[in-house]
Amino acid sequence: MTRPDENRRPETQPIETAQDRLRAELLISALYDLVPLAEIESAIIRDNLATTIPARQQFALRTIRSLLEDGLMHIGDLPYPGERFAGWDLSVDAAMERVSNLFVSKYDEPDLWEFTIWLGLTPAGERQAHKLKGDAAD
Repeated sequence: MTRPDENRRPETQPIETAQDRLRAELLISALYDLVPLAEIESAIIRDNLATTIPARQQFALRTIRSLLEDGLMHIGDLPYPGERFAGWDLSVDAAMERVSNLFVSKYDEPDLWEFTIWLGLTPAGERQAHKLKGDAAD
């Protein structure tokens, strides 16, 4: 038998959702390099965050949208060597439509989306990633 409070989380410990875990993983990963859409799908599969293809696609799209809307990441094409990643000059809705058109509509053609859509940190995203990692931001 368990005591009444044995299974309760401490009040100071936030409840972490699957999307929170994926967001944290992507932010920390982006401290080291740009994150391709293939990495996002791979993390969802590896951590069993969604089991069907449509569920994985929707989970990925929701997570990407949340990172863009929160101003933590940019989305765009891989820059040429020596160029800075700037992301697409599109609204969040337009960027998400572009991602959906490739990732959902052309899912069976991974060459069109796996390494053609990239996410990079904004300054706010970099600060958040360092916090999540436990580093002091530079």
